[in-house]
Amino acid sequence: MHTEEQAKQWVTKNRQELINSLIACAEVPEIMKGPGNRFEEVWCAGCWLNEKLRKAGATKEITENIGFAHGQRSLFGDTYQWAVTYLNEFISRGEVADKPGIELADQINDEVFQNV
Repeated sequence: MHTEEQAKQWVTKNRQELINSLIACAEVPEIMKGPGNRFEEVWCAGCWLNEKLRKAGATKEITENIGFAHGQRSLFGDTYQWAVTYLNEFISRGEVADKPGIELADQINDEVFQNV
């Protein structure tokens, strides 16, 4: 099983390269590229997740779908926890239960705001 500590260590080791890739990504709006922005950690944890998924045999489509769900979950959750959860789930089951999109967004909304 992979751990959050492993993910964080990998990100620390590769941080400058990851930040450079974030800055160079034309698909990410400039407002999300500022230093210390929350999205920076989502990006870095997502890069770790993507690399590990590919090594575990995930296709490009599966990697993209899990990555998108990771981004959705990271909006209100711990980005490293979700990266590790999704990777371990994929390794053990060959898929993850969460599917990216509106239904997942609604589920997250319900989970986060049910007690408000």
